[in-house]
Amino acid sequence: MRLEQERILNRVFITISIIFILISSLFLFMTLPKSELETRWTLSFTGADELFQTGQAVDFQLFLEDELGAPIENANMKAVFDRPGTVHQIEKTFSRIEGGLYETEVIFSVPGTWIAMVEVNQKGRTYYNQILFDVGGTIAAQSNRDLNDLFHLKQPLPNDLERELNSIPVFNR
Repeated sequence: MRLEQERILNRVFITISIIFILISSLFLFMTLPKSELETRWTLSFTGADELFQTGQAVDFQLFLEDELGAPIENANMKAVFDRPGTVHQIEKTFSRIEGGLYETEVIFSVPGTWIAMVEVNQKGRTYYNQILFDVGGTIAAQSNRDLNDLFHLKQPLPNDLERELNSIPVFNR
């Protein structure tokens, strides 16, 4: 009988401990600071009039301003570069230059219209934006691609890239 009572007490103690841990975890999760979505900032692309070339290192620059037009200088900026129709997923972190200017280096592997999906974080505020831009040239050889580029020739390719690939001699791929 005494052994049975000890087992019941142990089960009650374990149950209470688990409930305490769950409630504590929930409380901690609810009290973590949450990021506020920022919609009033402005992101300007300094290379909007440029045609970037495949296989070349590009200094990709963005300028960030707050709702009053003042430069935002102490933010963390990152972007994912991709080309619709192919998989690249080039993730880059930007360096702060000065006066709201941020920069990262990227090498584009295929021509066409690309998109940069930008995320900026500063003091609990998060800003998202997208930038479309064009890249010219030919499909870059593997040795001339960004190390973070997930593009490969075995993935399904859009018709324009398939045609270009078929026109490139095999030894240049």
